[in-house]
Amino acid sequence: MLRVVVRERGASDGHELVFEKVEVTIGRIQGNDIVLPKGNVSKRHARVVLRDGKMIVVDLKSTNGTFVNGRKLTSPIVVREEDHVYIGDFMIALATDDEQEHIDTLDADPTESRLLAAIAQNDAASREVYADWLEQQGHSDRAQFIRVQDEIASRGPEDTPVNELAEQLRELAKRVDIAWRLKVARPMVEGCLGLEVQCPRDWGAMASTTRSDVRYCNGCRQHVYYCTTIESAREHAMRRDCIAVDASLMRYPNDTQRPPRPIIAGRPVAAPPGGVRR
Repeated sequence: MLRVVVRERGASDGHELVFEKVEVTIGRIQGNDIVLPKGNVSKRHARVVLRDGKMIVVDLKSTNGTFVNGRKLTSPIVVREEDHVYIGDFMIALATDDEQEHIDTLDADPTESRLLAAIAQNDAASREVYADWLEQQGHSDRAQFIRVQDEIASRGPEDTPVNELAEQLRELAKRVDIAWRLKVARPMVEGCLGLEVQCPRDWGAMASTTRSDVRYCNGCRQHVYYCTTIESAREHAMRRDCIAVDASLMRYPNDTQRPPRPIIAGRPVAAPPGGVRR
């Protein structure tokens, strides 16, 4: 079952459509499963395909393009529930009832379960042991992801190697599951209104809740939301929520406050239809 929420630009809310089919077409004219009646939407603009529990967005050679999280599609792409699809003046969120999409692909054994439970309690030594265990199991990307995070956390922001480590972490994050990253990630908490300076705590130090993407700060007594897109981070920041931004994202100054705009010849470049290109 595919669930689609469509929201027009400027609208405060959207409407949800549910489909019991594996392919859904989107376009300007009748005959499409989802009709978006605006001039910047092509007659047959895009389609969403469910395959092996994954949601795939395909642009159908549309005039103005299809964008996912602000990036124009040049080929079919697998999207997750936290991603935003932009078509003309519309933003589309996709979800599926197939629970396999969010299951961590590494089968937990008793040793891993014990180590992850200790990491959830902010036990630094268990992170080191877990990284070694992952290496022994042949999961070098995950092991390195933990080690690079801990190396960044041990340095101050003024240290020159931090930027190089951040780039390395971003590439590693793209190669491991988001479900697993949520358990071991250590992005700094941003947007805390209870502090006049940067919050000194990270996602790993927050208390777990019933949701894997939401934790609780016992210091300021606020929920912290894990954001896997800049758009979702910006939305939470506008609501004055505390956030932790996933390491896979390219960051810009003040990017959770307003979209970055590239400058060419001293003039801001207009944003592409439906989003900001990055």
